Amino acid sequence: MKNKLQFILPRLIVLTAIAGLATLIIGTIFKLLLFGTVLFGIVTFAAARMRRRDRRAFQLDAAPVRPNVQRHYDTVVAIVPLNAKRRSKKSTIVPVY
Repeated sequence: MKNKLQFILPRLIVLTAIAGLATLIIGTIFKLLLFGTVLFGIVTFAAARMRRRDRRAFQLDAAPVRPNVQRHYDTVVAIVPLNAKRRSKKSTIVPVY
């Protein structure tokens, strides 16, 4: 029995040390991944809030407010071509000889 214990005990100690070292390495990798994920989430959240704040300040969907400029009309005016009155006749085909 004493002989078996002397044979197994060093191997068991080495196996325990290897398992502990592997656990330490895997735990460290897990903690780094967890820290990176949390940091990425915080940075993304802060960037979204700053982007939203910039959009509210810039107001892309609203016209800029100019206090000294007044609008001359309230309705949308259509664009009328200048030469519309000159063309009173319909277009005709002119033969070329």
